[in-house]
Amino acid sequence: MLTTILRGALRQARRHPVYVGLDLLGLALGIGAFLSLALLVRYEYGFNAGLPGVERLVRVDEHWTLAGIAPMEEADLSFLALPFLRQDFPEIEDAARLLPSALRTEQGGTFTKFDGYETDPSFFRVFGIALSRGVADDALSRPDGLVLSEAAAMKAFGTRDILGRRVELNKAGVRSVHVVTGVMAPIHGPNLLARAEMIVPIPGEEARTRSCFLYWGSACGAIVLRLRTPEDISAMRARLRDFVIRHASGADDDRVAIGPHPEKIYEMRLVPLRRLNFYDVGVVDSDDGVDRNVVNAIGLIGFLALVLACANTVNLATARAGLRAREVAVRKTLGATRRVLFVQFMGEALVVTAVAGIVGLVLCEILTPEIASLTGEGVTVSYGFVLAVLPVVVVVAGLASGFHPATILSGYRPAAVLAAARMPSGGRGAARLRNALVAGQFAIAIAIVICTLVIDRQTAFMRDADRGYSKSGLLIGQQVLGGDLEQERRMLDTLRAVPGVSAVGFGELEPAPHSMSRSDYKYAGPNGQVSIQMLFDRVGPGYFEVYRPRLLAGRWFDPERGQDEGPDADDLLKSRGSFNVVVNARTTATLGFATPRQAIGQVLTADGLRARIIGVVDDMRFVSPREEVAPEIIFFDTLARVPFVDPVPAVRFQGVARAEMARRLDRAWASVRPELASNFQPADERMAELFVGDERRGHIFTVGAVVALLIACMGLYSLAAFSAIRRVHEIGIRKTLGASGRQIVSLLLRDFLRPVALACVLACPVAWVVMRAWLSGFEQRVPLSLQPFLVAVAGALLIATLTVLGQTLRVARAEPARALRAQ
Repeated sequence: MLTTILRGALRQARRHPVYVGLDLLGLALGIGAFLSLALLVRYEYGFNAGLPGVERLVRVDEHWTLAGIAPMEEADLSFLALPFLRQDFPEIEDAARLLPSALRTEQGGTFTKFDGYETDPSFFRVFGIALSRGVADDALSRPDGLVLSEAAAMKAFGTRDILGRRVELNKAGVRSVHVVTGVMAPIHGPNLLARAEMIVPIPGEEARTRSCFLYWGSACGAIVLRLRTPEDISAMRARLRDFVIRHASGADDDRVAIGPHPEKIYEMRLVPLRRLNFYDVGVVDSDDGVDRNVVNAIGLIGFLALVLACANTVNLATARAGLRAREVAVRKTLGATRRVLFVQFMGEALVVTAVAGIVGLVLCEILTPEIASLTGEGVTVSYGFVLAVLPVVVVVAGLASGFHPATILSGYRPAAVLAAARMPSGGRGAARLRNALVAGQFAIAIAIVICTLVIDRQTAFMRDADRGYSKSGLLIGQQVLGGDLEQERRMLDTLRAVPGVSAVGFGELEPAPHSMSRSDYKYAGPNGQVSIQMLFDRVGPGYFEVYRPRLLAGRWFDPERGQDEGPDADDLLKSRGSFNVVVNARTTATLGFATPRQAIGQVLTADGLRARIIGVVDDMRFVSPREEVAPEIIFFDTLARVPFVDPVPAVRFQGVARAEMARRLDRAWASVRPELASNFQPADERMAELFVGDERRGHIFTVGAVVALLIACMGLYSLAAFSAIRRVHEIGIRKTLGASGRQIVSLLLRDFLRPVALACVLACPVAWVVMRAWLSGFEQRVPLSLQPFLVAVAGALLIATLTVLGQTLRVARAEPARALRAQ
């Protein structure tokens, strides 16, 4: 039987090479796309799976429900909570604080950046990470210890044998000498530590002075717990509310506590590390999470590509079934049973699918690196996974694509076939099936194309959308750390003197901010008192000229007006004084003002501090398009007496190329703060990390759309070729009766495009529902207009027309006499 199957498959390939080739190519494309996208989905679902005992690892998040802003969850937690957590929860086996840090080495004025963490000596016990060199339990026990990843060791020293080497690190201008005590072994698979290049202990001085170690309302890093059993997660969750009440409560004037009833606005949540990749999409201060629906959609595209390929095979096989009818009739006459013929035809389908699987594996090798490049993910071809999945895919696809054609072929009756003058076509039922398959193929392809167009529009909109400030000609530097008044003045003067600079200004917030401070304010309005949580910013002279925010009402700050000068740290701490402020449009809407102008002259209070609104600016979006812009209060600082707290310099320039301007600014910066990296860059580059994930994954939809259209067009082309051959006699009669070539072409195109038109009708509602749900996840988004639907439909009809046009013209131009003689 095996020999018969192989001979049958080879004979079909010799007799009909175009059809078999299209069938093979379609299957190979479907299998290759399925395997490549399955590897990507497996990668995303495997996040943190390589961490030993990951089922017992949790991150402690904090969730805030504050007046005036949407509820938000933060991946960071006050480090003050850790000793109390250890004390109250015996379920905790070990814990570690993770403080993300940008550590730099310096050589000849050139800085080399290493991403990493400041953490506790328990770090390696919590995560179960092995060291390829050094002892994990002792690596961070000394305050000057330093552990590098193998990649960082090669980057810094060119070798992994570096134990005992001394390294001078520069963290935000503060230099410290460390001794290499370990080299981390690579962790299998994607994980939250994949980008960690350096691990150092938390400096004692930082733990004693930094607010996130001292106050409940301040956070600068994450806390990760290793529990004794996975079941302990539920047990801890049930007691966290009481924990917050017990330890975070305090009087209104208690700076350490959250308030007398912290449970009303503050909640602690345990998030299993195994879920972080998808969970972090809606979490502030986390790495770029991935939308689970997007990943599932990518997997669905891979599956649909395989379904399309199988449908394509069924279409081709049923269309060509009549060509083998006499073979079946003769073999049945000679004694072959239907069961034997069914097994033979199923075997031939499996042989073709197996060959397509091999070609698909080659395509997977080609596509996977391209997908990794498009998404920025470390996806590779895992042969353990691929070789386990590929045989299943081949068998399932072979059975799915071969069952119906084998049933039809093995069911032919010898007498009817041998007595007929023409080959059987399967009747109207078979024609309807073929048209339904074509409609289904194009419906899937069109839906994917529409989704791709919408995603591309949204990602382009996120990159280019109006953010409330002028991005062109704007460069933003790093934070000027230290709080030195004279040094901050000197920095501004130095940057202003750079040729090409038109304006310079300080602000404590910047696009993709490093940190944000919020405070509670009250407004005594006509309908009663309104409480609002507001984002704090302090700006200086030149800020308005640099960012160019739109002034909606009132005026901007004036250095000549003493009342515009903002509070110092002591005024803020003790909530005293009266100052002029500017607020954003979201503030006026939250407070209930019908227009921004109505807010001018109104007073906000925070205990003894009075803030009089003198101006309203349009919302300036420094955060992700998925997040809401928060109500914001802006104070003014002329640097006459009050230094900024880690201000960020922004520069507006003209008449100079951006790269040259950045070099000039870096040199000027180095003359004032040579120990601190400057890194002036455009706002778009700073914001890119907030939307680049959506943009990259949108490229996968483009790949899927191309593959789906290719497979659908192959099916339509083959069906058109078969139909054209079968309708030669009909066309000859029509032309004999006077039909013109144009009428024939119109008739054939109408018949071929009817299933494509049906596909358009089916695809549009599905795509609309899916894209409406996806866009709802963005606070700033494009409208779901008709344009992508019209473009996709018009494009599908055009592609379908071009696909069948050659066959249509060939049949329409045939001479009637030759066509009738051929039948």
